[in-house]
Amino acid sequence: ENDLVGASFGRGFYVLDDYTPLREIVDGALDAAKQAGAHLFSVRDAWWYIPYLPMQSRGQPSQGDTSFKVENPPFGATFTYFLAEKLRSEKEERHKTEKALREKNADVPFPGWEQLHAEAEETAPQVLLLVRDEAGQAVRWLTGPVEEGVHRVSWDLRLAPVDPIDLSQPTTVEVWELPPHGPLAAPGTYSVTLYLQSAAGLAEVGAAQSFTVKPLSTIGLETDLNVTTTFQQRAGDLLRRVAGANVELSRAEERLKNIRAALVATPQADTSLFTTVGTLVGELAVLARQLRGDEARANLDEAITPSIRGRVQRLMAGHWQTRQPPTATQRDSLAQAEREFGEFHQAFVKWLNEALVPLEAHIETLGAPWTPGRQLPL
Repeated sequence: ENDLVGASFGRGFYVLDDYTPLREIVDGALDAAKQAGAHLFSVRDAWWYIPYLPMQSRGQPSQGDTSFKVENPPFGATFTYFLAEKLRSEKEERHKTEKALREKNADVPFPGWEQLHAEAEETAPQVLLLVRDEAGQAVRWLTGPVEEGVHRVSWDLRLAPVDPIDLSQPTTVEVWELPPHGPLAAPGTYSVTLYLQSAAGLAEVGAAQSFTVKPLSTIGLETDLNVTTTFQQRAGDLLRRVAGANVELSRAEERLKNIRAALVATPQADTSLFTTVGTLVGELAVLARQLRGDEARANLDEAITPSIRGRVQRLMAGHWQTRQPPTATQRDSLAQAEREFGEFHQAFVKWLNEALVPLEAHIETLGAPWTPGRQLPL
């Protein structure tokens, strides 16, 4: 495992996890890495299992600060890379140049409007690592620090999360909440490639490093692990579509609220449009119950028929934290959710195209105030 263990008298002991990269820094290797700008070290094989969560959550949720424990290294395959210098944006590069001029008491020229526009529109530099499977298919993108020096990034042996993209940061995160995660990747041979993204584009650096994901021998030899990962990936794809439809459903609800408010601000609108909006609200509520379940009954602790979203969420909660194949109940539940979602999706898209969008186009002709989601007039 190439771990280095040291101890001191009365101070405890220390473990340096996987010092293999240090062995690769031989004569000339670091100079070559500096010339290339970056270097990706070889990767140690990773064990495939489900990490244990003591007390059902991360860290030490109920032990207090007096129960001190050092965190273990992140689970999964660990990638180590070296950056010769920090990846700087064009603005940071300009500031670096201007600082050198000021130190020499030289004049600092105005950069020009084109340069300032380019800096304002530039995407921040990134370090990216791409994991591929044995067939060369892309499996997962990972990001890493852009500072100078040696860095490590770990892949949790899962595919990308299927949650809808939300760039806002939550105000609080409970200790029992797991970060967004995708279905398990199958054991086998993988490779990872280092990329540097700058204003010039995305550049591949060095050669890809291969490694093996090996199943830990705590599961029966007769277990077909591909059945597990294939089922999880199938459920993950459905969850991706269900979660996206749920977001669009919420947006449709907001669009109707905004349309109703816009009608009040549009005196020339026919009074029948208020009835039309009410009808659409009722139709959308029926679709919402298909996707989300009967929330009115559930709030009164009444038994309800499983919803599409509920079925998929229970599948994720019950099967994504195990390496065992799915049960017959789980397979039946996924098939039922797929059938029901197909029917829902068809009805929802038809409702959007034949009911909501035409209504928005009509109130545009009436000069109604702008409402979010409405198409721009030609």
